[in-house]
Amino acid sequence: MKDGEKIVQAALQWLGTPHVNQAKVRGKGVDCGMLLVAATEDAGLIKRDSISVTPYSNEWHLHRSEEMFLKYIKKYCTKIDAAQMEPGDFLMYQFGRCQSHAAIYIGKNCVIHAAVDKGVILSNMGEMMFYDAKGRPRLRGVYRYKGVAR
Repeated sequence: MKDGEKIVQAALQWLGTPHVNQAKVRGKGVDCGMLLVAATEDAGLIKRDSISVTPYSNEWHLHRSEEMFLKYIKKYCTKIDAAQMEPGDFLMYQFGRCQSHAAIYIGKNCVIHAAVDKGVILSNMGEMMFYDAKGRPRLRGVYRYKGVAR
């Protein structure tokens, strides 16, 4: 099984988990970024708790332009062209001043992600939340897990 397929299978086990900022406990709480970490850990691709994330508020993206979230993504992933997207790829969306929401592509134009008021859900990529008020896509990049440097 490809790494991306392992990530998707692991992420699907988190469906229904409530959104809790900075949490990573299946069935109890997770946010969108920690869902990516948890799915990659659960897929057996990285050692559990090996990624140390700097504490952040639930509104960090509204008050700074620094691409805090993206620096973690770039450490473990390679940016790819959206036309080459495969299940298990990580999608980064801009809300506020920087890229601050992530989802995992599961195939057929569908993603799994942790939404603030809904928890971990499946969404069609064409849903309104993925577009700004002017109808422009919020998607800023697609990243593929590349593994941990040994």
